[in-house]
Amino acid sequence: MSRITPRLGAEHMQTFAIEAPTATHWRPATCEEVGCRAAENGWKMQLDLTTDLGKAQARYIKHSSGRRYEVAEQRDGLVTLIFPGGQECFQAHRVRTGRPEKYLVKGGDFRGNPRGQQARVHTKPEFWVEEFQENSARLNQLAERG
Repeated sequence: MSRITPRLGAEHMQTFAIEAPTATHWRPATCEEVGCRAAENGWKMQLDLTTDLGKAQARYIKHSSGRRYEVAEQRDGLVTLIFPGGQECFQAHRVRTGRPEKYLVKGGDFRGNPRGQQARVHTKPEFWVEEFQENSARLNQLAERG
């Protein structure tokens, strides 16, 4: 990612963040839970059997996946498979657990936290919004003064 380097050092910055970490706020889900169109309508997949990856995928699909498919086309090492609807696709779907987000105010910015300030975790989103608004108003006042 390309970012503009701020004029102020990271020690003068704060980061307001809302986090929902994958490990704690998401769980694996089925195609049915997420309304997966591939599972409903079917999908096509093309494998390159001239590569190790393509060979491994073909082996898995044929011997371990448990999915139904038809070979639609095969030439020059490429094979196109058609999977009918009504079965789980190969995508790893995820859904939220319902656990609330973490509303944080951290020292520093994307460059780091040079002062080593502890992050504040707000207990309610409206407290985080209030602190954000107060900080924004303070920055606007400073900018107006020059």
